[in-house]
Amino acid sequence: MSPTQIVVLTVTMVATAAIGAITGGNSLINVPLMIMVGMSSRQAVATNMFAVLFMTVSSTARFARGKLISLRLALPLCVLTVISSAIGAELAVQLPEAIVKTIVGVSMGLLVAFMAVRPGATARSVSVPPPAALAGFGLTFLLGIYGGLFSGGYTTLMTFLGVSCFGLRMLESVALMKPVNLVSCAAASLIFFWAHLIDFRVGIPLAVANLAGGYIGAQLAVKSSERLVRAVFLATVACLALKLLAYDVVYRALLQS
Repeated sequence: MSPTQIVVLTVTMVATAAIGAITGGNSLINVPLMIMVGMSSRQAVATNMFAVLFMTVSSTARFARGKLISLRLALPLCVLTVISSAIGAELAVQLPEAIVKTIVGVSMGLLVAFMAVRPGATARSVSVPPPAALAGFGLTFLLGIYGGLFSGGYTTLMTFLGVSCFGLRMLESVALMKPVNLVSCAAASLIFFWAHLIDFRVGIPLAVANLAGGYIGAQLAVKSSERLVRAVFLATVACLALKLLAYDVVYRALLQS
């Protein structure tokens, strides 16, 4: 990869990290771009995971300063995630990419439809039935495997889980999932490091970009209204779902046929 390509990726990732700090899904943009400029799929996933780790560090710090992270939920979710993400990283890139993207794209599409017909879904629940919370912990473990495997869309789905299973407001869920994503990226990055899959020549400047972008995005989220955070979340998820299903899956399948 040329120095010019690294600079372009670095600048781009400041923007994707800022958006990702609010909505997640930035890996769905980052990884294809890295592959496009010459990295292998496995190396792109691993290097992006290392870089995104720093987005989660800065955004977690900003949300923590705003006292928006519930430690009561964050601690058990992080424990479950560090285990399952390590499992996912061990499985990285073994599943057919088209299947993974189809599953995530459909999930995001359903997520958008549900939130569009139920605007109150982002409001705090007065009480959450125990089965819903229990399901939330189980889904956290399963999604952690996917988060270690690829990461694209992981935080987005986890944010919705926080709203639907734990009764959080959207901003509270956005904030809670940052330390959860942090331990996911850390566990997966260690596995990738031991496997010598991280390209630090590219990863270090991208890490700096993610560190800056993550803080910018978290700052915007903290200073914005709940309605704006929800609108940005919905719009980004809709675009990512369209990209996955219309371009990555259907269009490429037609080109290969």
